[in-house]
Amino acid sequence: MRARTAVLALLLAISCRKAPGPPDPNYQEARRIYDQLYVSKLDDAYGDPQMDTVAGLLEKVDHDSVDAPPAEALLGTIKRGREEFAKSRAEREKMQKTAQDVVAAPNIDPSRVLGLDQVDAGAPPDPFGPGASLSEINAASGGCLVPGEPFRENVTNRSGTVYRLSSAAACTQRLAGFVGQMVLVTDGRIYRRMPDSEARQVSGPDAGAPPADAGTPAPDAGTQARSAPAANSGAATDAGTTEQFLYIPGAPLPPGMQFPGAGTAGQDAGY
Repeated sequence: MRARTAVLALLLAISCRKAPGPPDPNYQEARRIYDQLYVSKLDDAYGDPQMDTVAGLLEKVDHDSVDAPPAEALLGTIKRGREEFAKSRAEREKMQKTAQDVVAAPNIDPSRVLGLDQVDAGAPPDPFGPGASLSEINAASGGCLVPGEPFRENVTNRSGTVYRLSSAAACTQRLAGFVGQMVLVTDGRIYRRMPDSEARQVSGPDAGAPPADAGTPAPDAGTQARSAPAANSGAATDAGTTEQFLYIPGAPLPPGMQFPGAGTAGQDAGY
């Protein structure tokens, strides 16, 4: 009895269920337009204005129509497609703007960035080498370079004063590189530095008494430094008054001058 009642209830429910309606022309038209757009533009079709027409037709589909379920599904597809299209479009616009900014940026000269356009000034000047200011060195060291005898260059006729480092312990510590050196200074700047041990004394007739045969001086830019007259500079010899000079290696001997004892050595050797 119960089984028969259940079967009757099921049959009644089936008979009361409304059958789906006929196909809806709105869906048919919407599907046609959608297919044409997607075939021609693929995912870009979701940004086409005609997609709004497709969505409007799908919303008009009768809910009782057999086309209602597929119309609802197509609306969901269009919604998701539009979201992806908007996202990808924003990314493309961002990349395009970046590319435009790069093109619009002023051209960068690599040589200027790397400093290649600047003339190489070479190594910085030696603060204690040729051209260095004597006053600046003495100001920084406390006057450690002391003036001595004058000098005059034989060919260029440049003249100046020979300076040497003071023997004070503070000076030898501050300017250790000047220990045992002669510093030739002209116009207040260092002209040349050389070991003091290389300088030698030479003697010759006084400038007032011309030598017997001066000859032609060698065309060398050597440097001679005149020292204080020797103790016996006032003594007269057969060649006249003798004057002492400080000889710097590489410089030619002034006319009529010789190293002390050179004449005697020459006679002993048979010259």
